[in-house]
Amino acid sequence: MVEEIRSGLLSLRQSIQQHQVPGSVLQKWNRWYFKMRLLKYYRPKSAFLMAPSQPTVEQLKQQLAEAQAQLAQVKLQNTALETMIKVAEKQLNIDIRKKSGSKQFKS
Repeated sequence: MVEEIRSGLLSLRQSIQQHQVPGSVLQKWNRWYFKMRLLKYYRPKSAFLMAPSQPTVEQLKQQLAEAQAQLAQVKLQNTALETMIKVAEKQLNIDIRKKSGSKQFKS
């Protein structure tokens, strides 16, 4: 029964209904099965292998340079957009930016 559940042939609920065995008994059998049949094949990775690798100084420098380049690009975009809005407001004689505290139109 435990192998049927572990292999996915039956769900725990289906196995309980089909074999008329209480769930607590199946859980005990499952623990026993793991300890006696599977534990000898279980090889957990050491803590060293499981720990995420720490980035090197060179990697951190590269990440910093990339972030600074992205920041410079965003600043240029922002400046271009601000200039475009100012020119459009001046040429079209309209306010594009929303003024703080202005009331919304209600329909």
